[in-house]
Amino acid sequence: MLSSTTILIGILSVFVFAEAMGPGCARLVQPYDGTVWNNPPLSLPPGVIHGTYHSAVTNVEVGYNIYLPPQYATNPTQSFPVIYWLHGGQSQDENWDVPNLEPLLDFAVRSGQLPPMIMVWANCGHNTKYMDAAVGSSMYGVLMIETTIIHELIPHIDATYRTIASKEGRAVQGGSGGGMGALRFAFKYPQMFSSVFAFNPAVDDNASNVMINEPGLMAAMFNNDSTLFDQNTVFTLANNNAANIRGLPIHIAIGSLDDLLPYNQDLFATLDELGIPHDTLEIISGADHSTLVLPNKIENLQFAAEHFVHPQRPWRGRK
Repeated sequence: MLSSTTILIGILSVFVFAEAMGPGCARLVQPYDGTVWNNPPLSLPPGVIHGTYHSAVTNVEVGYNIYLPPQYATNPTQSFPVIYWLHGGQSQDENWDVPNLEPLLDFAVRSGQLPPMIMVWANCGHNTKYMDAAVGSSMYGVLMIETTIIHELIPHIDATYRTIASKEGRAVQGGSGGGMGALRFAFKYPQMFSSVFAFNPAVDDNASNVMINEPGLMAAMFNNDSTLFDQNTVFTLANNNAANIRGLPIHIAIGSLDDLLPYNQDLFATLDELGIPHDTLEIISGADHSTLVLPNKIENLQFAAEHFVHPQRPWRGRK
């Protein structure tokens, strides 16, 4: 079995070789975390399409899945709001959570509990913390998740499908690491999103924590420079962008047994200190990080719908 040192040397050797061949060849470097950018599934639920877009910043084709409501075909002049879903955990991709979320969304739309809306499942890399790699790191130009989601995927979706291509018709959500990513993007780009809903978000991520638990990430993406990581945590972004975040609807749900609960309580205390309004932290009794289920299973979808400026009523809203 190869040691972690041997693997790291191999990765760096490929990078050096690619650099020696010229700037364009630096794209030959593979993501340190084993990310596969395009993962066409064997099957998808009705109404879900697997698509790709070309990422100029990483020079690869990136996969995504998109749900189109029945009204997309029957009302060819209608535009629809979009929820962007960011997956959590490692070794996950654009297919993660489709089987769990699509049936709930499709049934709620067809039954009139929700207005017709689009959902996009993004490929966000296996372990990137929803950040771009720092300039000069081995993963710069290879793992650029913030840039590719914000500046490439979202414009691609707006250009390819009939979306409400503005803040008023765009929400961001996710679970665990993806919940942290949703908060990151919403706090950094509040002008782009009408709401953010996070399930058990991993807001404990900071440089000292990651340096101990995920040293490979810190070395590959941030050259072990803690300041490069910490400038993009949700706590830092909340402090630096408080004036623009005020007015952004924020909801977090987490289990009472989740080890991340104290960190989320700290985040809400920080938001309170900064005068940033938010929903009450929703704590699900008896749930841990892997067993969280909302009592109202479509609550996150209803939350997004309530804050879209142009929801297509009638629908009954949250109870």
